[in-house]
Amino acid sequence: METAIKVFDTPPDRSRSDAEKYQKCLKLFGTHDLYPMWVADMEFEVAPNIKAALQDRVAHGIFGYSEPDLELFEIASQWMRMRHNVQLTPDHYRASPSIMTTMSAAIEALSNLGEGVTVLTPIYPPFLETVTSQGRVLHGVELLDTQEGYRIDWEVFEAALKKSRLFLLCNPHNPVGRVWTVEELTQMAQLCMTHGVRVISDDAHADITRSTHTYHHIATCVPQIAHETVTLYGPGKGFNVSGLASTLYFSANEKLLHAIDDLFHTRHVVRGQLMGYTALKAAFTQATPWLDAVNLYLDDNIASITTQLNGLKGARIYETQGTYLVWINCRAWGFSDFALKKFFVQQCKVGPSLGRLFGLGGSGCVRLNCAVPKAMLEEVVQRIIDAVNTI
Repeated sequence: METAIKVFDTPPDRSRSDAEKYQKCLKLFGTHDLYPMWVADMEFEVAPNIKAALQDRVAHGIFGYSEPDLELFEIASQWMRMRHNVQLTPDHYRASPSIMTTMSAAIEALSNLGEGVTVLTPIYPPFLETVTSQGRVLHGVELLDTQEGYRIDWEVFEAALKKSRLFLLCNPHNPVGRVWTVEELTQMAQLCMTHGVRVISDDAHADITRSTHTYHHIATCVPQIAHETVTLYGPGKGFNVSGLASTLYFSANEKLLHAIDDLFHTRHVVRGQLMGYTALKAAFTQATPWLDAVNLYLDDNIASITTQLNGLKGARIYETQGTYLVWINCRAWGFSDFALKKFFVQQCKVGPSLGRLFGLGGSGCVRLNCAVPKAMLEEVVQRIIDAVNTI
């Protein structure tokens, strides 16, 4: 554990690694002179077991067309059963190139043009884009901003479901960091079943939760919803291998799986790639200690930034129960969304994700990625404190 923490403390050099968070700085912020805190990947080297497995695969020397084997789905189903109590056999799992590719395919395969899709906002921006770009009607349900944190307005949620064919669930929720409770997931499932709404559940961050909270899959709360749910998942967030196309989708309903399968076949979508398969197998069979260590490290990081920034001239940091993303309400500072971006870039020299992009309820907020070495996080926090104190 101590060795892992020392590795997490070591700042990586990603300057020539094609890392998106650095490559796009000039385009997004107009400068490279800042800490990019916007992309949801970790500034940590992967588990040694994953790295060794990839190196062994590279040593093989042949990188032709590849196909996931049965072992991959056996490993995935065993991981979900042991780690998250999802009781599905390997034949209910599929490989995919990315979670958002699968979400887009699922929306197209499981709904028709003009039908409604419900989402809880603020939400990861591609949720919004993938609905509207496919000619579906977006029904955004703004989360209630309460003293206890974000909560669901059940009356508004049900009204949206009545007009929808699908519900896009994000669990844990990006960007507000909610790990939905058994009671909340139960109510979501019951309302969806009442109104004949299928669930597409993005559980990408399921393996990243605070030690005080537990992720639950919606079908473990209400088993009947399993046949109306497609779940999108993978080791990308938990094990920091998002660049390796190692995602999955699964469902208890073969008809839903086949509908997505057929669409992927029609579009000639490649189901991932061999390095992704290699990483997934190694992650789920050998890297659990690394995952546990990184979650403890993130507990400390989240606690540190929350303690230091919450209440800073009226700012509010919401409890981050899951993900490694911190959601900060900066409205008390009096900036427009345009001015808030300018303030972070020019005064703080920090590149955040801007809340307005996350839909209803996002204006005046920013999202920061805290999966970084402590020294980097401390520097970012101090820059923000120093800049805010000049307001």
